[in-house]
Amino acid sequence: MKPLLLKPILDKTIWGGNRLATIRNHPENIGTWWEVSAHSYGSNEITNLDEKTTLLEVIEKDPDGILGPGYTLHEMLRLAYLDSQEALSIQVHPDDNYAKKHAHDFGKFETWYILDASDNATLVAGVKIDDAKEIEAALHNQDLEKYLQKWPVHKGDYFIIPDGLIHAMGKNILALEIGTNSNTTYRFYDYGRKDKNGNTRPLHLKESFDVADFSLQPTYLKACKKNRQLTDNQYFTVDELWIDKDIFITTDQCYCIITNIDKETCIIEWNDEVIEIDGYGSLFVPYNAQEIRIVSNAHILYSRPKKEKNR
Repeated sequence: MKPLLLKPILDKTIWGGNRLATIRNHPENIGTWWEVSAHSYGSNEITNLDEKTTLLEVIEKDPDGILGPGYTLHEMLRLAYLDSQEALSIQVHPDDNYAKKHAHDFGKFETWYILDASDNATLVAGVKIDDAKEIEAALHNQDLEKYLQKWPVHKGDYFIIPDGLIHAMGKNILALEIGTNSNTTYRFYDYGRKDKNGNTRPLHLKESFDVADFSLQPTYLKACKKNRQLTDNQYFTVDELWIDKDIFITTDQCYCIITNIDKETCIIEWNDEVIEIDGYGSLFVPYNAQEIRIVSNAHILYSRPKKEKNR
């Protein structure tokens, strides 16, 4: 099958910003743009096939041909933009075992590539102590913030957020989240914030304490203008590529995802077809697409999964 262009799924949030909405001429602030998803909560409509269908429907018809032999929806990556004008709630994600038992979902391991950030922007990743009882007392006393580990954020930085790590995007940041196929998030702390109806947003404290590992810290890579591997974790691999001459990428084992992290259009050639990826757009390249050519003068992230049985 040809490489697939996808229609984003929009998720309006109380903390949503307008960086990406402005670029895409959307009239409202949108917090989360699901760019690549084959999750039961939401699957992208494919925009460059003759028939109307979604990515999940295409995979279900031919999982080996689309994902790769032996790959399943567990190995399907989910990509989303996070666009914040206010800080997100402090949250934590479960691992596979807990998520399957309690949420009928997969666990969530994610990474963030920072596309834009205001001066002095920060995010939360980890805490300064690993004593769960002391952290619980701080929550009860509305005094948690002194324990939150904050990190400076700059365009081009990359953060690896494993399941069990307390974390939150700060305000005035645009980031691309690359993670596992999950939509399970436990809200740990929300600064006493109210929703649009004036109600305090619910927390998931039991689940959060069940899954949190307060000793965890993120992996943090500073921005660097060179070709590099950003992560090679147990679930997926992501490379950052600055392409100054045409390159070929083959899908000899599994699908891959090409994300254009430049504002300019990225040109892809497949067989005799030319496919344009708009600025900040993504292309899902099925296993049976076999090979694509990426034309020079592009800045991309190249993401592909790892098979579960290899872990």
